[in-house]
Amino acid sequence: MNIWVEYFRNKDHRSHVEGSHAQMKENAKWIEPDPKDVHRRFCQSREDANKFAKSMNEHGYHATIKTDKSY
Repeated sequence: MNIWVEYFRNKDHRSHVEGSHAQMKENAKWIEPDPKDVHRRFCQSREDANKFAKSMNEHGYHATIKTDKSY
């Protein structure tokens, strides 16, 4: 089974009104990323993939762990 992480820069397209910090932003809407902006990194184990994905999330990326179903 192959394990990889797909990640891309997470852009916040929500608008907000200046003023009180207690005002809520509008709900985020999913915008499909441009395929040329999606990067892939193959990993040796699920644990390595989890560590890498968490690190990328902390750096402002949207990261998803993917696997194929090879038998």
